[in-house]
Amino acid sequence: MLGEGDMGNRSMASCALRLTALTGLLLWGGLAQAAPDNGFGFYVGAIHSNDSALYGTSRGGDVRADMQLMVNEQWSLSPYLDMSFENTDSIYSVVNGIAGLQARRWFDGGMFIGAQYFFHDLLLRNGGTVQSSSYGPAFGLAAGWEGDSHWSVLVEWNALEGQGFSWSSTNDRSDVRVLVGYHWY
Repeated sequence: MLGEGDMGNRSMASCALRLTALTGLLLWGGLAQAAPDNGFGFYVGAIHSNDSALYGTSRGGDVRADMQLMVNEQWSLSPYLDMSFENTDSIYSVVNGIAGLQARRWFDGGMFIGAQYFFHDLLLRNGGTVQSSSYGPAFGLAAGWEGDSHWSVLVEWNALEGQGFSWSSTNDRSDVRVLVGYHWY
């Protein structure tokens, strides 16, 4: 019988394998030269989150809309709205809304890295009833690729999602998102 630690190690190994495969895909896809520009984007994807204080682990779907504003050939700012719908290992489900700003540094091949600052509102639900709400600022890191076809892949890691902006027990939520999107220029 596997213990909780064994399940966590398998989950981490599975996540690492997926991120390695995605990195390979990004590098292979990055061979096409992209020219990012001002425009609107729409993304869909998956989220995996953890909040040991509230609900444990969750997985679900994610949708996002953004507007990309090029500062110059190497930098862009992308204000965005994001909504995730997650199922937990407990009796709860999670709905998390985000409004944020992502700064991206672009490299040859359409690759980018970025950082983001955002405000979120997390609803913890049991059935159709909201059990609690957690909201406040948070930050994250991102990496991705956008091709000449305007299709893109975005991977994010976010942390400190909770009440306020501090390392406290109410700010245990962290998440990883993998999104596929399209930009209209």
